[in-house]
Amino acid sequence: MDRRQFFRRAGRAGIAAVLGSVAGGILGRRAEAGDLEHGGVALWDSGLFRQDNVDLSGEDDGIIRARTGGVWTDYPVTPLPDRFMDWNLAARRAMLDSISDMMSGKGGSGPSLAGPHNAAMATCGVRRRDSLLEINNAFKGIGMCPSRSRVKELIRHMSDTADAPLPERIATLASLYGDAANFDRTRLITLELYATPSFETHTFLNLMENPVTSLVFLDSTSFEVRGIAELVHPADTGAPEYSRDLVTYTNLAHSYFHGEFPRLFPGIVVHVTEVFDNSPGTGLGVRIAPPLP
Repeated sequence: MDRRQFFRRAGRAGIAAVLGSVAGGILGRRAEAGDLEHGGVALWDSGLFRQDNVDLSGEDDGIIRARTGGVWTDYPVTPLPDRFMDWNLAARRAMLDSISDMMSGKGGSGPSLAGPHNAAMATCGVRRRDSLLEINNAFKGIGMCPSRSRVKELIRHMSDTADAPLPERIATLASLYGDAANFDRTRLITLELYATPSFETHTFLNLMENPVTSLVFLDSTSFEVRGIAELVHPADTGAPEYSRDLVTYTNLAHSYFHGEFPRLFPGIVVHVTEVFDNSPGTGLGVRIAPPLP
């Protein structure tokens, strides 16, 4: 089975579950989009935005400073616990194995909506013109953040192998997910695919006002990750270098399967402050990181 046949067989929704949002939805017509899909404040200047409510100057000391509720507050970051990492990486490897089996004709169930790639991202900050409420929730494709020591190497490798056969690209990801040491445990990342000067998502508007978020993963083993969300425009040379590298890497990973896009998408880097076990029947929403006193 070649790449084109694989995409037809797996289906657009299934591919989105494990590899990112569907290209057609990103580039196609937005239903009913108009003047109401904006906030009340101008946030863009010459096609760029810059978030002013997150300060990373204390990150070497494990602190993310953020303006929440109009007040600057220091938030200690916490690493994702082993329980989360074991589940996350094992599930990603299993999904890649399933895709490989489908491509080789060995069967395989294909991508699933459940698992570590998809999470509901809750935010709250401002009202968009089309709503009476400030709260928003949207499903996002969530990625792991390569460590500082590996991210530039991976950017080079993905750039060099963007046109390699799909099995080779799958093998690259499978190898990466084989070792938790490849990742920065204090961060997760997603792309802000739809926010532009002419169309502002509610997620974007909320985080520009109030950078607090909660991610909930749908699975029989389920986690909630809370954190401070750093919005990064890919053309903002004033953003921290590591943050820009993570956005570059994630755009490359997104294009690894969907093909090249006409622009780079902004990134949302979630700096982890708390993790809860939301597994049905067993987790009970108990905090597992940082450890309870």
